[in-house]
Parts: sequence; structure tokens; C-alpha cells
Amino acid sequence: MKRIVITLLLTLALPGLASNVPEQPRRNPWLNESVYPISHHNPAQNDVSIAPGPTVGKKLSLEESFHVPLVWCSAPTVKTINGYTAVIAANPHGIIKIDATDGAFDQISNVAYPGWDDINAAITPEKIDEVRSAIDKHRRAKNDWRLLFNAWWAYIKLKMNVTTASSGAYGMIDKDGYHYASFDRLQLVKSFDGNIRNEPMRPVKHTDLRDQLPKDVAAQVKTILGLNLTYDGHIVAAATGALFVVDRELNLVDYKLFPGEHVENSVAVDERGIYLVTSKRMHHLVWTGEKLSDDESLGAWSSAYEVMPEGEAWRTGAASHGSGTTPTLMGFGDDEDHLVVISDGRAEGTQLVAFWRDAIPDDFAQKAGTSSRRIADQITIAISKTTIEASPAVYGYGVAVVNSSYPQPTIIPRDLLGNGLTAGITREPPRGLEKFQWNPQEDRFEQQWLRADIDNTDWMPPAISLVNGLAYIAHKQNGVYEYQAVEWDTGKTVARWEFPDDSVRWNTWGGITTLLADGDLLLGGFFGVKRFDTGNFAD
Repeated sequence: MKRIVITLLLTLALPGLASNVPEQPRRNPWLNESVYPISHHNPAQNDVSIAPGPTVGKKLSLEESFHVPLVWCSAPTVKTINGYTAVIAANPHGIIKIDATDGAFDQISNVAYPGWDDINAAITPEKIDEVRSAIDKHRRAKNDWRLLFNAWWAYIKLKMNVTTASSGAYGMIDKDGYHYASFDRLQLVKSFDGNIRNEPMRPVKHTDLRDQLPKDVAAQVKTILGLNLTYDGHIVAAATGALFVVDRELNLVDYKLFPGEHVENSVAVDERGIYLVTSKRMHHLVWTGEKLSDDESLGAWSSAYEVMPEGEAWRTGAASHGSGTTPTLMGFGDDEDHLVVISDGRAEGTQLVAFWRDAIPDDFAQKAGTSSRRIADQITIAISKTTIEASPAVYGYGVAVVNSSYPQPTIIPRDLLGNGLTAGITREPPRGLEKFQWNPQEDRFEQQWLRADIDNTDWMPPAISLVNGLAYIAHKQNGVYEYQAVEWDTGKTVARWEFPDDSVRWNTWGGITTLLADGDLLLGGFFGVKRFDTGNFAD
């Protein structure tokens, strides 16, 4: 029955088949046919889910809340093949496989990254629980400095450092069931379970990209920060200062360097090419099937956008030098405007910025205050002073952003644990969810609604269900984590799911909202990956 449901969902997701849903990006045939084969749902990175999200709210019990411990996971990917469903949770130390077939949530394997057996073995469920319990104690006591000290101590206890922290942040599963992730800064790993339900997910190949680069080039790049897949089956890896294309056997095919520019986000992909934002510019590179090209005659382009002076964003609590968002594509129909959307880093307050993806319309005049004619429009985001770190969610011509500016950041720049664990408890959290609508007749954004009450401590972008048009958003009320379903057109809450208790166990920090095929929530965050039995639907 599950296979029938997923097949139906995938059919619904194909563009042009239903008149009541916005046109969606063409399905990438090289990705696994599941509800979540790649971070941000699809190559366009728009966070639209093909799953029918739940519509009947409730307080979730412990029996309805499933948890597999790990240090941190952004967005566990979902594999559906040969009649079973698996959740693959790449994390700072290895790859965990969870059987999620028919409501299950049972760990099958926890395999270290190549060469990391000792590191992975040292991080036991008991150690994770010890760290989490200490943090819970000081959260409940509302003791700011003790809570902050335990957050910082967690970096040491859980071996979260510059080498491990970004490992496993992005992942994807190809059509044959192989999983891909990055680790140890510039290493890629390909893993497989034989497409057998109870078999472990084990690395079958890995490479250090530095070994495939000239020494002078290798010295210029540091860490892989995002992964995507082209429509001809090549892996795109965004790294600090560079963009790589490798084949599925992990052989380097081509690369581009961006001297003097920080690459701090993942990339979006369509049939025409790759969209990469750096700390200074938005780039569209063309993938010819053999090489990356920045040749304008082939459709490539590059545009500046507004950013703060170097380093100033960090001092205000941001985690990025320029834009903090992965580029998100908007518009997929032949007669629609084709745009790519980011938030900028303007010192006077961040803006939502849209760039023309294809040829700029002949009658379009550059707008006052924009950095180039390539910018279709930009509008101030009222809820945030620094760049948005959670990528925009796009459904049709609508785009939603969450505030990720911590009002009272800790004294350490980019202190993800410290900010994430004190905000909303002993310090003010970032608040606000704002939706804009693109007006294609006037080539401009219009604010549609704003929710000033939403607690965005966890930097979670919403996900929109293609089946019911509801947006699913993370929130925290009186220190208790919860999820809400809101109407995409109005922002009105129609259902709430309060998590079982006030433990930080249920946080979703740095994750991406995911819906399983039965409507259950699948969420990452610190200390574990979670499945919530929210799969209930109104008549």
C-alpha cells in the first residue's frame, strides 16, 4: 500500500498534471523516488513536499514521538526502494540508517565515516543523553551562564569542531539507492545497503577532493557546504571558495574558483545550470555535461547584491559573511517568470532579492537602488536586521522567510549551540515569519502577511505540502517545542502539534522540515533525529 501511496504522490508532484497546484520543478530522474531524496526536497531547493501533511492537531505523547540519538543532523534523507522506506541520517561522525517502513523508526546501523571509527565509537547514546540532560537541567532552572557553559562544553564532549561540525550537513540518495554526503571538510563518501531493508548503510567509496586538485588550488578551498545533483546525474559540491562537479563514482570532472568570495550555502540546480551565492555575488553557471562555464553566450551570468562590510555580519550574530540562504528557484511554467531568490546582507536591514534566471526581459529597466539590471526586485524583510540563515520556502509565486537574527547573541561569533540553546529560554529568540508574493504584472514583490509571534530559535525553513497547500513551521511556546500548520495564503494557524515535554531532546535546530508519506513529521536537530506520529487528516 505504501508503494501505491508514494507513486500517487509523485504523480501529483509532476508539473502540469493538476490545475489547482502551482507548477513545480521537473523531477530529477537521477534521484530516488521518495518524499525526501535530497536536502531541501528537490534540486530547486524550494522546500515543497509531495507528501500530504497532517491537518488535525494534538499534543503529542511520548508514545507518538520516536527518537534516535546522534549529535546533530540537519535533514535526514528518505529512501524508498524495494518495498521499504529508510531514513538516512548523515551526522558529524558517521551515517545512521533507520527503518521507517509502515510507521517504524528503528535504528539499523551506525557506521563511521572512513577512518573515523574511533571518533564515532566514542560518541555513545549514553554520552549524548548525559550532555542533553545537563542542558535540560539548566534550561529548566533558567540559569543563563550555566546553560551557556554546558552548551560550550557540549562542543568538547561531543567532538564538535571545525573538522566534524559540517560533516553530513547535506545529503542525497540517487535513483539506484546510493547515499552521498561530505565529511572531514573536503571528503565525499558514497554509501550503500544493497537496497535491503535490514542491511547496514556502509561506505563503498570515498575521496578527498584535495587529492584530485592541483596543490595551489587545494590550498584555496576548505570545506564542502552543500550538495546537489544535475539533471544528467552529476554531483555538485559547493565549498568555501569553489564549486565542484564530480561523477557518481566520485571522480572530479570540473571546478570553478571564486577568489575573495566566501561560499557559505548550498546550491540550486535546474536543467539550465547551477545557482550559487557567495558573500558578494549571485552566480549562474552553465553545466554543459562536460564542464562548468561562466560564458554569458551560453546563458551564464553574475550579479552583485548588497552586503555588509567584511566581518560586520558576524559581529551582529549572523553565521554568514553575505547571504545566509541557499538560492531558491521560483517559477517553472513556460509562461511564468523564472527567478532565483535569496536574502541579502544589507547593513540597513536585510532584503529579499529576486534575480532573473534566464534572459532579462527586453522592456525591463534596472530598478533604483539595485546592484544590477539582473535583479528583478528587492524588498525589505521587516522581521530581520541581518541576513536570513534559513533558506526561503517558495510555493508558486509566494515566498516565506523566517527571522534568524538572535537579539542577544553570545559573545562567540557563530556560536550555534550557545545561541540555539539559550534563545527563547534565558535570552530573547528571533521571532517572525513573513510571506511575500511576486507580482508578475508589475515585476515586484508585495508583502502578503507577517506573523510576529513565531519563535525561530531553530532556524527551520517551512515546508509546504503540495497536496493540501499548508505550510508547516517550527515554533516554541513557553520553552516547549511545537509545530504549526498555517494557511499559505493567509498565515492563519489551522493546527498545532505540541511536543511531549519541555526537553531540548525535541529541538530541531538547523534542520529542514520534512513530511513522510503518511504525514508524519521527520526532523533533525541537536541530540537526535525524530519522527512524530502526526499523520492524521481532517475529513
